[in-house]
This record gives sequence, structure tokens and C-alpha cells, in this order.
Amino acid sequence: MSDKQEALARQIPDTPPGRRLAWWLGRIADNGDSADPADFDFYAPSLRAQEPLLGASIEALREAWRGQATRLGEPLTVAVERSSESELVAVVATSKGRRFVFTVATEPDPPHGLTSLRYERKHEFQLDVREATASDASVLADIERRCPIVMGDTSVWFDRGADYMTGPRLMEDCTIGLASVDGVPAAVSCGAERLVLVGGAVKKMVTVSHLRVLPEHQRKGLWGAANRVLEKYWDHVDGSQAYISVDNAGMQHGFEGTPDKWPQIVQRAELDCTALAGPMAGRPATRADADEIARRLTAFHRAEELFVPYDGAGLARRVERAPDLYGWDNIWMTDSAVVGVWAAGAALRTVTEIAGAQTVTMPGVVLDYAFAPAAEAEFEALLRAWCGRLASVGLDTLVIYTSPASTGHALIATLARSVGDFFTWTPGIPVPPGAERRGLYTDAIYF
Repeated sequence: MSDKQEALARQIPDTPPGRRLAWWLGRIADNGDSADPADFDFYAPSLRAQEPLLGASIEALREAWRGQATRLGEPLTVAVERSSESELVAVVATSKGRRFVFTVATEPDPPHGLTSLRYERKHEFQLDVREATASDASVLADIERRCPIVMGDTSVWFDRGADYMTGPRLMEDCTIGLASVDGVPAAVSCGAERLVLVGGAVKKMVTVSHLRVLPEHQRKGLWGAANRVLEKYWDHVDGSQAYISVDNAGMQHGFEGTPDKWPQIVQRAELDCTALAGPMAGRPATRADADEIARRLTAFHRAEELFVPYDGAGLARRVERAPDLYGWDNIWMTDSAVVGVWAAGAALRTVTEIAGAQTVTMPGVVLDYAFAPAAEAEFEALLRAWCGRLASVGLDTLVIYTSPASTGHALIATLARSVGDFFTWTPGIPVPPGAERRGLYTDAIYF
């Protein structure tokens, strides 16, 4: 045991939960260098069964501990608030000037396996966190408008109008967290459960997006607080996911040490509707086309990580979930290509400010697309047709997602007026070998 570990242990009761907390803080104190697969022997069977790192390599274990240490800081002092032979509550102060309340519980009988270890930031203000409802839509939209994403000398923010809930209606399962400081709404986060394929294996994942914390309340732990409403997913999902712009240094700093960062990037391409506007191409789809469209999408994207093959019924659920936003008539198809677009417009208005000058874009978003080999011309014709349709109703941008190793990337990059690069992390879901050589699928609904 190192000197740091001994100093921490002396501040903690020598009880079963106390010894488990001393072990956990000791791993943080030495930055994970003493991680040992035998650590999982401390867990009760119920907790061990939920541990995604069970059986992982020493290096993976150390990386996970290093990530925790980076987020919390080195533990310095422990103040016990409540202690018994099966539960311990203590406040831990760290080198980052923060305090955390730890609650540790163990089995009542030997070997006193760890059944729960939770911690949360201790604040000097009244923090309230709850699931947002439709009645909060205008409040959520106001928070997002007031939280620019700063990337060097460029700031970007989204204006969803009065109804923040428009986009989330396209998601199969969505939970929105709202955090308030002394009764004033201050932070919002959105999480959606979905299935993905990673290395050919089905995984359940919660994609966390749209995290916004008002500037005056940043660095108060509201990031984690707003995400607290997503805890209902953790007992049955394999991990989570987040996207961060490669230019967003602040958020990347927050993710320092987070495991399972993917080696390839996702790209958000913006097409100029006026410049690319073309005549109508193909025809709108109908419910009778579901199986054919599902076949095309699966054939086109099946080599990409995070894509799950469609069948007709699954595609129908997607298209019919919010048909006023994205229905069958929003999917246009030719003999060998298909493009489906949500005309988001005011529901996803984007404001960009550079050196004090602002520009506003009103976008449509490609939600589904595919084309057969040698049918790039049909795909391009559909994109241009959609640009023409959007321009005719006052929308100026068509957004489409791709990755450098994905089919269609070269054409999309050629048509785009600008391309934004994003990293993605999937904590709890390891990146499979060879992923850097494969495309990375992005479902625009969850971006």
C-alpha cells in the first residue's frame, strides 16, 4: 500500500464498506497503476454481473481508473457522515477543489461483497434534477440558445424555436434531463436508448446529446447532474455514446481519460441548397416500398460500424413514428438510390458567429440514404432534387453525415460547401479491432 493509500485508509472506518471505499479511493489516488483483475472479487455477484470491464486486460482496467481519476482529481480528505457495518456515507474532497458524497453498501454477511458504490458532487447551492416534460419545451430551447459551442474564434448555437421537443419525437426512446440551480433552470441533457452493431455484435447503447450548461453555471458539476436522469438505463445497456467536434477543446478536455474513443471521425457535411438545386428526381416512397428501402439501406451501410440492418417492419416504425416530420413522402427513390430528408428548418436553426458577424442556416437533414454500385449519379440527382425542394420553402442547407471510409464519402465531400469533423466515444463498449479501416455510421436522428 502506498503512502497516499495509507493516508486515506486512516480516515475511513475499518468496516466492510469502509474497506471497500478505501480500496476504491486508493486506486484513484495512484491513478490506476495498482489495478488488478482480482479487484472484481470484492464485488457481490449482482454487481459483478453488471461490470463491463470484467475480464478486460490490465491496460484497459488502468485506463478506466485513469479516466475516473482525471474527472474527480486526487482524493485528499474523507469526512464520514454516516457509518454502519453495511453502509457508509462520506464526503471526499479532491485536488480539483471539489467535494463528492460517496455512498457505499456491502452484503451483511461474509465476504461482504460490494453491492453499491455511488458518488455525486456536493454543491453549495440547491440542485434539483428531474426529467423534462413537454411543458418545459420553451425553457429547454432557451437554455440551448444561450449556450454557444465555442471552437476557437467561432461560436455556434442552435435555436429550436419554442418547441425543443420536435427533434426528440423522431427518437424511439428519449429522456431529457433538466437541472436547476436554486430553482432556476441551468442545464439540459438528452439521452436516447438504441441498438447498434459493434464488431458484428448487437449492443444496447444510450446516445447522450444536446448537453448544454449555461455559461454562468459551468464548472459546477451540472454536466453530470443533468445526466442523472439517464441512470434508469444503466442496468440494462452496454454503454453510452457521445459526439464532440474536433474543434471543441473545452468538451474534449472534459472527456480527457474517457475510454473507448473511436479512431475514425464522423463528418457532418453541409450542402448549399441554392447552389445545388436541381429538378425533381425519382418519386416519393409509399408503405409498400418498406421492404425494398430496408434492403437498400442494409446493403449500403452493412459494412459500417454502429449500423443495424433494417427489415421492412423496423423501417416502418422509424418512418411512422412522427410522420408529420418524417413520413413516407419524405423518402424519394429512383431505380437504384434512395434519400430520406427531415425538413427541420426552424426546429434546428443554426447560428454561427465569427468575429462578431452572425450567419443563420435553416436546414433539412438527410436521415436515410443509399445507392447501388455505379448509381452515384442517381444519388446525386436525389440530393440536388431535395436541395431544390428545400430552397423553394426557404431552407438553405442540406445536412448529411458520413465518414472517410464510408461509401459515398468522396461524392458528399465534393458537393459539400463545408464539412465538420467529430470524435465519438462509446464508454463501456470497446472499439473492435480494425475499426479504423471501416466506415462509421451516424444516425442523424441521434446526433
